[in-house]
Amino acid sequence: MPRMSPEEARHYLAGLALANEFEIQELRNAPVELKLRQLWTLMTSAGLFDNGAQREAESRMVRERWVRLYQALRA
Repeated sequence: MPRMSPEEARHYLAGLALANEFEIQELRNAPVELKLRQLWTLMTSAGLFDNGAQREAESRMVRERWVRLYQALRA
């Protein structure tokens, strides 16, 4: 992966900040009805995903791997 110059990093971060501001403004301007419909869709779609217990076990495994990696890199 090519290294980023400090100037490129500043431009990249400025773009992320601009996108973040745009998203915040969009959320502020969205009507409450739309927000409630989106929330309802998320809540009702939970059954479409894998078993919650299995997902939690996999998440725990991933966290443990990250901890081991972090510890190995800090040593």
